[in-house]
Amino acid sequence: MTPKHHFSALLLPYPPRMFMKNRTSPNLAGLTTAALLSLAAFTTNAATSTIFSEDFESYTGPATSLTDTNDCDPVNPLYVVYDDNPLGFTNGAGVQLENFLVHGGSQALLLRSGTEARVSLNNPKSGTHYTLDFWLNVHKAPTGSHSFYVILKGEGADINTDDYVAYRSDRATNSATIWYYDGIANANAGFWANTLAVHLEDTWQHHRLVVDTATQTMSIFVDDMINPVSSNVDISRCEVPVPTVLRIIHEGNSADDGYFAIDDISLTVDDSKDLTTTFTEGFESYPARVLPEDDADPQGPWITVETDGTGTGRALAPGKVQVVDSSVVPAHSGTKCLKLEGGQRAGSTFAWGMPPQSDVQITWWARVPASVDGTTATYLRLSLYGAENGYTFQNNATCDTVGDSALLGYGSRDATIGDDTSLTYFVTAWRDSGVDYTPDTWEQYRLTTHTAQGRYTIVKNPTSANPEIIVDRSPLLGSATNWSPVFMAGWSSSNGTNHPPVYVDDIEIKSLVSNPDPLGQPYTVSLVGNRFTNYTKITTGGTVGSVAVDPRDNATILFTQDSQPGGIYRASKVANGNWAVDPVPVVTGLNLPSGIAVAADGTLWWTHDFTMALSRLKWPWASNTPENVVTNFGAALTDDDPIDLAIAPANFTGTIGQPGMIVVADRGSDGDAFNAINLINAASAADQTNETFLVQPTTGSLGDNVNAITALPASGEVATLSTDGFISAVNGDGVIRYIVPATLWVNPPRSGSAIAADPATGRIWVSDDLLDEVWSIAPDTGADQKEIGFPLVDPLRTERQIDLHDPGMAFAPNGSFMVLTDTSTTSGGGFLYVFHNESLAVPTFAITQYGRVNATTFQLSWASAGGVKYRVQRSTDLGNPAGFSDISADLTETSFTDTNAPAGAAYYRVIAKP
Repeated sequence: MTPKHHFSALLLPYPPRMFMKNRTSPNLAGLTTAALLSLAAFTTNAATSTIFSEDFESYTGPATSLTDTNDCDPVNPLYVVYDDNPLGFTNGAGVQLENFLVHGGSQALLLRSGTEARVSLNNPKSGTHYTLDFWLNVHKAPTGSHSFYVILKGEGADINTDDYVAYRSDRATNSATIWYYDGIANANAGFWANTLAVHLEDTWQHHRLVVDTATQTMSIFVDDMINPVSSNVDISRCEVPVPTVLRIIHEGNSADDGYFAIDDISLTVDDSKDLTTTFTEGFESYPARVLPEDDADPQGPWITVETDGTGTGRALAPGKVQVVDSSVVPAHSGTKCLKLEGGQRAGSTFAWGMPPQSDVQITWWARVPASVDGTTATYLRLSLYGAENGYTFQNNATCDTVGDSALLGYGSRDATIGDDTSLTYFVTAWRDSGVDYTPDTWEQYRLTTHTAQGRYTIVKNPTSANPEIIVDRSPLLGSATNWSPVFMAGWSSSNGTNHPPVYVDDIEIKSLVSNPDPLGQPYTVSLVGNRFTNYTKITTGGTVGSVAVDPRDNATILFTQDSQPGGIYRASKVANGNWAVDPVPVVTGLNLPSGIAVAADGTLWWTHDFTMALSRLKWPWASNTPENVVTNFGAALTDDDPIDLAIAPANFTGTIGQPGMIVVADRGSDGDAFNAINLINAASAADQTNETFLVQPTTGSLGDNVNAITALPASGEVATLSTDGFISAVNGDGVIRYIVPATLWVNPPRSGSAIAADPATGRIWVSDDLLDEVWSIAPDTGADQKEIGFPLVDPLRTERQIDLHDPGMAFAPNGSFMVLTDTSTTSGGGFLYVFHNESLAVPTFAITQYGRVNATTFQLSWASAGGVKYRVQRSTDLGNPAGFSDISADLTETSFTDTNAPAGAAYYRVIAKP
């Protein structure tokens, strides 16, 4: 479900751990020795930092009664009201800011049965103790079985998402007991445990969870903040180091589960460190191990996880991570360093929260033995974490955290990636950097983020005379456009078991601004055939997916953004060989759109393979709204993947198919094993389920994983392309004939991705995403030839290769051009490639906005001139044309900020070039 509204969590200037709305702090003078042990002395000595606090007082427009049906979500960008449709009440009023049931002040948050609000904790910090405070007023009612559920989710070294603590009402009628989840191996491992405390109906109660991060235990307080109802009990997952998400859930499953209000929430941490000053760590101040079995973890801001394996209910393994001295190994400097061994899970994490500047630079020394080639043997792993597009969680049903932003691995990743001394990194899969580490030798490494560009760089031995680049401006992991803040790093012994010891020392982390020069071209475009003589590269600024050409003008390109949320955009022809992307989408808010086609009457058709839907938007697009024509392909509760579609040609006449039908390729018909081709009448009503087959579900007739479909007007057929190179032409009777290329796919591996028919020659064009090539094939004889290639500029930078989308190729109906998509954003894309026979012309364009921001900063923007590159030039003497000089590199965007503007008068101009 797409979230309805977003709002942010404000960091309010309240004292640590307590809100001061009409109440006083508890008296701690009378604490007993046992209570002091439970609170672990942090109440008196530790420096406390606020991660999150919320009293709901800063928002406007609250609901005024239980019967108020208005959508009263607090508006602030770090919250997401994920499920606002309550059971037994008005949709949109499930989560409400309200003023009739409050603890202190004048407002609180109400959740009705079956709803959820999520908080993105963008200021996560690590330390010795976490304290989560909140006040609840619960109306579960006598017949209610479910009520409140509060979860902190987290991530860190070698773990991307899981529950840190989970705390809820009993899932039973006539029960008000409170439960927590115990996820560490003991008598209750992997079970819900009863605190024996109860929540009181229609009464405000104070709840506090205090976590000792060193022991991974917590104490739970209800109303009485001196005597815990549960002392030193296990947290939910022993392998989660740092909380980054707060979920507030009413897990009701019926209307009689009532509602609850929550107020005065705070999450604090003790003994944290930030990057106001550079953080340095040599592990000299912590006790070193004496015996191999000692639990000699680093202290202070470090959070260490050591478990026997992964998953809930694992046993702790205290000897996996230790501070060691020279009796174990010589440190890089001083006498101590950090040792990690054994594999998952064994890691230490440091979270610094919001850095004062946009980027971070992490420098460390590592000593790693040679691994075992061909095995899963990542002996050491560096993991970097941050927010993506402002969130620490993904907007999906599981509320997974966004996970790693960057990864560096030491050793063999698997049977094919890396060898015994490889340094590996992750893009969409693990890759070998081509740089090795020296076994059992202290070596220096440095990771620097470039968040403005969504990239990072890793250098080996950066301060030496011979630094080696491991990763050069590689993309941060994910599909975000905003990568701030970067807030956490972790070192771990990863992926596997029984790994030998590795060592880390002399860590330095600082905040800075890093804006390196843009990367050069990742690959070249080679026009091998003679069908087209020129091409235009169009930057779309996102994960471009499928593509179509409007048959009404043979010029306008329609394309999808294959993301969540995605959309449909258009690129209009502005001059010969030149197209400009309209920044305003034709359709917005789509969930991973896949194939797209445009009918002769202008109707837009597209598929969603993950949500199993076929949608349309009738012309005129601005005057109509999208319709789901098919809401499910196949039987109910089965998985289908309608990956692509085509409009049946005018001569597609048979016992099953007719001209103008919508022909849909399904690469997972009622499950992943089957492929099928579906038929839908273009005049069909909305919201139907479809099981009309041109080709019945089959495991082999259409190949393995059908990826694309196209119309073949010359023969009155449609043709599909599969990953393993099956080209299946099908007529209106459902009869399949195979088109077999003579040389292209004689031997595997194969990776067929897109297909289109050339109206000018009748040849079929296909792309292969492993070869990074486009070939044409005669549909009758199979005679084939390579038309286009995309060879890498640097063969070692395989993550920068073109990513040919499946589907993602279309010809203009008159054959004047062909358009192909590169969905990768690795090198500033994705891109549309338009192949044609025109000389590229640049239209006139104007500077649209400009102005001085401050004494040294000047901003300007301009209208698009299509698929061109721009240079910004500056001069202080308008009377001297030769005085203009470049102040920017080649740009594809249409704005620029001069951060070194002269104090006096200056003149600017923008030059566009093909």
